[in-house]
Amino acid sequence: MKINQLKLLDFRCFKSYTLKPADRFTLLIGDNGSGKTAILDALAISIGDLLLEMTGIKATDKYRISLNDMHHVELTMGQTALKETATNTFISFYAVIGNKPIHWINGRGIKKFFCLSKGDLDGVTDDLIKGVDMHVDFLTEFMEEKNNPKNLFPIAAYYGTGRLWQQLKPKDKKTIGPSSRFDSYKNSLNSASDQKSFFQWFKTQELAALQKQERRHVLEAVRGAIISMIPDAKRAWWDLDWDELRIEIFVQGQLKTVPFSLLSDGYRNMIGMVADIAYRMATLNPQLEDNAIKQTEGIVLIDELDLHLHPNWQKQVVGRLLDTFPKIQFVATSHSPFIIQSLYHRDDCLLWDLETNAPVTVDSKSIEDIAENQQGVEIPQQSQRFLDMEKAAEEYYTVLKQIPPASEDEKQRLRQRLDELLMPYSDDPAFQAFLKMERLAVEGNKPV
Repeated sequence: MKINQLKLLDFRCFKSYTLKPADRFTLLIGDNGSGKTAILDALAISIGDLLLEMTGIKATDKYRISLNDMHHVELTMGQTALKETATNTFISFYAVIGNKPIHWINGRGIKKFFCLSKGDLDGVTDDLIKGVDMHVDFLTEFMEEKNNPKNLFPIAAYYGTGRLWQQLKPKDKKTIGPSSRFDSYKNSLNSASDQKSFFQWFKTQELAALQKQERRHVLEAVRGAIISMIPDAKRAWWDLDWDELRIEIFVQGQLKTVPFSLLSDGYRNMIGMVADIAYRMATLNPQLEDNAIKQTEGIVLIDELDLHLHPNWQKQVVGRLLDTFPKIQFVATSHSPFIIQSLYHRDDCLLWDLETNAPVTVDSKSIEDIAENQQGVEIPQQSQRFLDMEKAAEEYYTVLKQIPPASEDEKQRLRQRLDELLMPYSDDPAFQAFLKMERLAVEGNKPV
């Protein structure tokens, strides 16, 4: 599954809005209240509704547009406060599932419809909607394909801001028996986390591997996904003595074995999310075995990607997600300048500003520049690196002034000092070029 276009009409804060996500990674930025979470919720509602029609499985507890989702205007006439709510609210998306282009419209109080031909949300009326029949052939075909190992199914998952502490009703960490491939869609778009289901699956796979004395390919694929995403993690396994997931990880330079429950919020947040994505892929397409993580397509929505992550990890998380899950389309939100900065030089990423309703070009900017120019933080404090560069430039000019009257030996010493001053800033070509221009001018346009 790949979303090519999302269109909202009278949905929450949006009167009318269109977004065309990137094929791999789209980062939504903007001030609080600009609609970042609303876009993710709209996708979750509409995709969840589609999955319910296709599989009969509830991927989310909210797959219908509610009254609270409808756009409204607050105004005052005389001394009376009024709330005027939109008549109709629609969520529309164009997507590709397998090789089939689809157009799905979810609306409040109307019969949704599904079609294989392209159309436009503009001009949609109740009469038009009532006159369109659902393409039940495609839905029936999708259901029947689950028994065919040649067919791959896409993952759809949503991780909200409460993913660490908002858990679905706990289950005993018992083993689980055989289930349908479509069970992967259960609660996959729910705003609450379903961590215990992953624990059940992981424990069952570990026990099966021990009992049958064989390598469980999907288990190793999931285990590998966890390790590849977590900096300094070396091993992940289900400890049967303690009956819990354990991670072998470097902590302050020492290799330690830590129970999942005692890991920091940042580690538990990321491990829980990545493990959930990976095990759902393994359930959907177990026939892929070792390649289940690398070959499964789909869409993953993440609200506040930087939640609980250290800045060093924030700078790595996008690259690690794209490398670990190479066929997934991610749509995420963030307030982190470190994540924004990490998109520099990535052609597979789109930075979209909801306040300007336009894509943002990611240049080689400092955290301060990003905070001020892209996030509207007024006069951020200059970094120590900037202050060091400023000091180096001052000394550079001082040394330059000494060159003309100096002897050849002295000139050589001063040139070496200029090179030393520039060396720490070799990653900033603009800074280097500016100072070297001054240097050439002082030396009579003679290259050093």
